[in-house]
Amino acid sequence: MDKAPESLVGEMSIMDRSGHKQLTWNMDKLEEIAAAKETFDTLVKQGYSAFGSKTKTEAKHTVKEFDPTMEEVVMVPRTVGG
Repeated sequence: MDKAPESLVGEMSIMDRSGHKQLTWNMDKLEEIAAAKETFDTLVKQGYSAFGSKTKTEAKHTVKEFDPTMEEVVMVPRTVGG
């Protein structure tokens, strides 16, 4: 894990049936990072895919592990075709 610059905020968008939810964390607050990581891990276990980037302007890429230095993470539920 890279050390985050002070006072940056990460944002996780969680897509679900209600639309989406937002979760944010300050990159210099360990308890907020831990809560975001727990949410990330829980959603991945439920079948969500994660896409993220270090900055909001970068293209998103598939993420397999939570990285608290990412500015943006999007969690997408598994889709079922018909």
